[in-house]
Amino acid sequence: MNKGGQSMRKYILHNKRLSHKFLSLIPFYLLILVILASTTAMVISAGEEELKRTIQIINPRPDFSLSLRLDKGIGATYAPDEIVRISFRTSNTSYVTLFGHDSRGNIRLLFPNQNQKNSLLEANREYYIDYIIERGTTPGIEYIQGFATTEPILITRDMERKLETTFMPILEEDTDLFIQRIRGILTGLPLPLWISSEILHYQVVERRPGTGRLYIAAQPEGADVFLNERYVGQTPLNLEQLQIGEYIVRIELSGYESWERQAQIIDNRTNFLSANLQETGQYGSIAVRCNEDIARIYLDGQFMRLTQVNKDIVLEEVSAGFHDVGITLSGYNDWFQRVEVIPNQRLQLTINLEKIIQIRSLEISCNVDNAMIFLDGNYQNSTSSSRSIVIANIQEGSYELKIVKDGYYDYTSTVRIYNDRISRVNVDLHREDQELAEGAIAIYCNENDARIFVNGGYQTITSAVRAEIINELEENVYEITVIKEGYQIWQKKVVVDAGETTSVFADLAKIEK
Repeated sequence: MNKGGQSMRKYILHNKRLSHKFLSLIPFYLLILVILASTTAMVISAGEEELKRTIQIINPRPDFSLSLRLDKGIGATYAPDEIVRISFRTSNTSYVTLFGHDSRGNIRLLFPNQNQKNSLLEANREYYIDYIIERGTTPGIEYIQGFATTEPILITRDMERKLETTFMPILEEDTDLFIQRIRGILTGLPLPLWISSEILHYQVVERRPGTGRLYIAAQPEGADVFLNERYVGQTPLNLEQLQIGEYIVRIELSGYESWERQAQIIDNRTNFLSANLQETGQYGSIAVRCNEDIARIYLDGQFMRLTQVNKDIVLEEVSAGFHDVGITLSGYNDWFQRVEVIPNQRLQLTINLEKIIQIRSLEISCNVDNAMIFLDGNYQNSTSSSRSIVIANIQEGSYELKIVKDGYYDYTSTVRIYNDRISRVNVDLHREDQELAEGAIAIYCNENDARIFVNGGYQTITSAVRAEIINELEENVYEITVIKEGYQIWQKKVVVDAGETTSVFADLAKIEK
């Protein structure tokens, strides 16, 4: 064999040895990759658990509960354009606040929000919020935490300003500082006055290309849904990962007309369908009479017509059953009511819209003019005997109210200001040349229509927006009792001095069932 042939043979043998050596190393490299992937997953999981531990604030001895629930369950996955529904319930009437923590460290105020600003929730009643996973959301774990307090102490002025322009605003706060601030507020309260919820979590994932989502709702709920003649479930219904294209959606419910629409599924988009099912051949009408002109009339969320002052506006051919009627006018409180339409009958609605009055305010009525009004020693305004004086934009809390006029005895009382209502006080000033042998008791209460007893004798009922004044009481010690069915009995002994009005605050607590 010549030298060229021998060299070629050595080259081939050398390459075979290298190939065998490389192949023998493949399992080793694969093992390294698996270890690295597992280590990365463990680090990510540990980081998520650390965030959960960081934001958890626990009340060791709560007096009531707050429960949260995800529509798809804890740990579920959501993709951009999907709706997340969080249901929540508290066992005690309280102020509820919900926060969301995303994988990028942002904190979002979920409740109250721009559409649901009243955070005072009734006990044992279920509420919910809906929001959409926005496009561009970073995949990862997101957390939901909730708090319930007997006073509205977690919502700051900055949050209130953001809610004027943003549905669910992102808070410009670092997670550690935010939790430190919230923990400082809560741990400064007595344990029976607050509770934190279990922390929920879900995962945001990337949506597969070439698919979309269909959300179907119907009124009434519980209707059968067919997609291209195939039964797919009952309303409300989320259909995910649908191939792009056109679908025929049909909704059926016994006693109601069949409803059918064509739905277009677009890549990475959510299509929304809402069906207001009509009862078979049964219709009535609604006549709306309003005390104001050009208020907007809504039926089941749809604009119908404008009001005319003290004239009936008739909505014809309204399907029998329950409907939501709303009346709105700028500068007035919205009016909403759920009504039942009876077949072949006209339902008469008479609505008196009320002008919006600034909450967190004090309304003072007085029997004399030009008496000076002081709150905690600060001059506010002067009284008028012909109209009430409103002092607005007062921070929530208790204040010393003093009303002074030359030639009259000073009036001094304690008033309480709430975020969600107007406090009202009626003041009778007495001339100094009148001998005062009697005093009064001003009784504030957080509930309406509770019965007030003085030394066992019935006097009147409470109001949640103003004090009830018990006048003409001789100097003495009196036992005040406030009773309302379903609430614990409230009692307190009060000293009455001549010429003075003594204020008491009856905070009624519901009896847990």
